[in-house]
Amino acid sequence: MNNIKNLYTKFEDIQKMGWVKSFRKGDTGIGKTFEELLGKTEENFEFPDFEGIEIKTKRYYSQTYTCLFSAIPDGTYLFETKRLVENYGYPDKILTDKKRLNDAVFATQKTKVGYDYLFQLKVNRRDRRLSLYIYDVFGRLLDTKTYWDFSTLQEKLYRKLQLLAIVTAKRQIQNNWEYFKYEKIEFYRLMNFNRFIFLIEKGVIRVNFKIGVYRSGPRKGEIHDHGTGFEIRKQDLEKLYSKIPESEYRDN
Repeated sequence: MNNIKNLYTKFEDIQKMGWVKSFRKGDTGIGKTFEELLGKTEENFEFPDFEGIEIKTKRYYSQTYTCLFSAIPDGTYLFETKRLVENYGYPDKILTDKKRLNDAVFATQKTKVGYDYLFQLKVNRRDRRLSLYIYDVFGRLLDTKTYWDFSTLQEKLYRKLQLLAIVTAKRQIQNNWEYFKYEKIEFYRLMNFNRFIFLIEKGVIRVNFKIGVYRSGPRKGEIHDHGTGFEIRKQDLEKLYSKIPESEYRDN
């Protein structure tokens, strides 16, 4: 519990700063700025951000999904993500001769991908595997080669996300630059892996493919893989986590 108290104390110091100029432009500015203020200099995506606690930053009133972690799928090919894009992707809007795959997929419904395909997640408890089923637009099954082993997903979840802190900030623009005011922090403790799988089955947790194309620079035309994320909405977080009461870490 000392780690939670330590992070809360640091958050209070950051909160007292008021409006802080973003360290970076773009969507990642809110998280990068908080990390800098926290004094976090080394980035290691495989381990929690602060003394065993993973930190997620969000804008106030944002209803977007939060990425829990990213996991590259397995399959019959060494580079399974590349196979998916080449076989089932659709043309990039700028480099139309190149393909991309930017779609969120659920277990409770088929998601239309491009013009020709439907994607759906399938939980196979017997084989302890989460599979991606791909159909044509008429609902005929085409492909079940892509999957994630339960062991891979469990290892990622337990290694990085047993303790979670959600930091919420307000945002404003001054002189064409973002500023953030970090206003709230909440702490959560993971329930268990079976709950995680159950929430995938119920469509609460989705898989989001974020595979684009480099549009400029020396890698122009190559696949730009932003990660395949397992995501959940903030309002559903307590279906996977138990919220830790403030009385456990906040001094009265």
